[in-house]
Amino acid sequence: MGEIVEEIRQAYASVGITLDAPAAYGTYYRLLCAGCGRMVGNVGDRLLPGMAAALVAEQFDLYASGLLGCPCGHQSERVRQLDAPRWQAARQRFAG
Repeated sequence: MGEIVEEIRQAYASVGITLDAPAAYGTYYRLLCAGCGRMVGNVGDRLLPGMAAALVAEQFDLYASGLLGCPCGHQSERVRQLDAPRWQAARQRFAG
C-alpha cells in the first residue's frame, strides 16, 4: 500500500470511516462506516500529501451535525469524542 493510501486511511479513521479494497483499478476506494459497515462514499488516491487530513478536518462540522457520514450516527459520535465543544457548536449552528 502506498504512503498516500495509508495517509487517507488514517485521516478517515479519525472520524470513524474505514477504507475498503480498491474499487476501480486501485485508484478509488469505498469509504465504509466503521460502526455499521455501510458505504458512505468514495475517495481517490490522487490526493497530495497532507490533503486527506485537511479535507477530513474541514468536514468536522458536517460530521458533527450528521450532514455527512452514516445515518447510524457513528461519525458524529467519533467527532464528539475528538472535540466536544466544537461538536456542540456545530450541532447548534446547523440545527433547524
